[in-house]
Amino acid sequence: VGSEMCIRDRGLGVWAENVEAVQAFLDVTTQFTRLAMPDGTFRVTGLNYPGAQAAWAMAGLKITPDLFAQVQMIERGALAEWSGN
Repeated sequence: VGSEMCIRDRGLGVWAENVEAVQAFLDVTTQFTRLAMPDGTFRVTGLNYPGAQAAWAMAGLKITPDLFAQVQMIERGALAEWSGN
C-alpha cells in the first residue's frame, strides 16, 4: 500500500492499468536471487518465486495468473537492464 501511494501521489509515470503490477513488483524487490561471481561482483538471476509468494501473502495481495504475468514482464525488463541488454 505504501509504494502504491508513492506511485499515484508522486506522478511517477505509471499508467493506471499498470499500477497494480508495479506495486506487486516493488513489494518483492528484496526477493531477487543473486549469485556471487569470482571477481567479487554479483549477477541477478531473477525473482525467488517462493519468497515473492510469501511476501505477497504477508502483504495481503492476491496474485492472479494475469497479474503474475505482468510482474514477470517487469522482471524480464529489470533483468535485461541490469545485464546491460
